[in-house]
Amino acid sequence: MDYGSYLDDALAYTRQGIIANVNRWAALILALICLGIPLNGYVMRIYRGENPAPEVDRWGTLFIDGLRLLVVGLIYAIPVIIIWAYIYGGMLLGVFTGTTDAALLDTWEPDMALTALLYLVEIIVGFFVPVASIRFARSGRFAEAFNFSAIVETIGKIGWLAYLVALIIITLVIAIPVIILVVGFIVIMGVAMYAINTAILLVFGLLGAFLLILLILSPLLTVFQARYMTRVYDSAETPA
Repeated sequence: MDYGSYLDDALAYTRQGIIANVNRWAALILALICLGIPLNGYVMRIYRGENPAPEVDRWGTLFIDGLRLLVVGLIYAIPVIIIWAYIYGGMLLGVFTGTTDAALLDTWEPDMALTALLYLVEIIVGFFVPVASIRFARSGRFAEAFNFSAIVETIGKIGWLAYLVALIIITLVIAIPVIILVVGFIVIMGVAMYAINTAILLVFGLLGAFLLILLILSPLLTVFQARYMTRVYDSAETPA
């Protein structure tokens, strides 16, 4: 699999379709503000293989498609939610109802075996969801998002190791700028709080700037990731 080619293609797709089109970029920011649902709908269009990047139009369809993709994600997340609730639910319920005192809260620790299981299930879900989502986008049928034999067959055609490496690469590529942004925010906030007395106002100002930057960058990262995974998925038909 030519990972570099897919990354270059995703970058060109994002640059030409979004960065070079300010109106489309602004529309995707608005789509993100709308709870991200229309942005999910836009991702569905990318998953269907639309090239170049499609217009941000027919907002009703974007909302409907976005909700449908959200439902698919939520269904896949059910095992993660159940394990998480089992680990943390009792403690949180006690905090909210006031039945857990501070001393008990300070000594509480999550079950390590269950926590490890939680991470394992998250990894497994994250492994299968991209292919399931693209199958769903292209077929338009919920059943295809859970057609595990077909999903496994598709991953097999891509190559299990090749697909795993592709996921690791896109995770790192997306995570690195986010981590840099977060670390930069923490460092700047720490320095500014040390140098300036108006700490509360400063924190709110910096937090607002940080959230604004994330709001601006998120559509780019979303489109880049969606295009990259679309190319990976399509390699099942034309193996690299």
